[in-house]
Amino acid sequence: MIRVVIADNHVIFRQGLLKLLQSAQDITVVGEAGNGHETLKLIAKEKPDIAILDISMPGLDGFEIYEKMKSNGIETKVIFLTMHNDTLTAKKAIQSNTSGYMLKDNAFEDLLYAIRAVDSGGKFISPSISDKILNFSEKESENHILTGRESEVLRLIASGLTNKQIANKLFISIKTVDTHRTNIMQKLDVHTTADLVRYAIKTGLLEK
Repeated sequence: MIRVVIADNHVIFRQGLLKLLQSAQDITVVGEAGNGHETLKLIAKEKPDIAILDISMPGLDGFEIYEKMKSNGIETKVIFLTMHNDTLTAKKAIQSNTSGYMLKDNAFEDLLYAIRAVDSGGKFISPSISDKILNFSEKESENHILTGRESEVLRLIASGLTNKQIANKLFISIKTVDTHRTNIMQKLDVHTTADLVRYAIKTGLLEK
């Protein structure tokens, strides 16, 4: 029997999920919670096999709960079940070595599959999110031709800042900003500010 804890601050969603999971013969819900502090206490007490956590919760968010679990030596596996379908949040979850990342609009059958896969030592990521992360990683690899400072200058250029504003923000001279701009254009083989903006959008720099 797979022992599961559910944590979500939306009562109707949490209770609905509880009823659905109770219909599975190999899964038992050993507790539920509506905020981060309650969730952490519940997990520490019950030590379930899997904790299904929302990311946005009062008190402690899902990431904070997971970090405290790891620092306290709690080996419960975590599946994030969330509305956050943006690439950066998903990437943060995956880099934290969580066992699963699912969107709330996935089918219930997907959640059952995820629970069983994670319990068996596997991982599960919603297909739509995994596609986004793959595309994002490809874009990030393109940015590696720029130095960190050049990427920052490019992001600020694409955000609409003037050379003077960029210089003030980064505590460098306008001449240095001009040099960075020239180097960026040469490396990317582009010739106008509009080209720089299009590149920044394409590679996700404006999302950072």
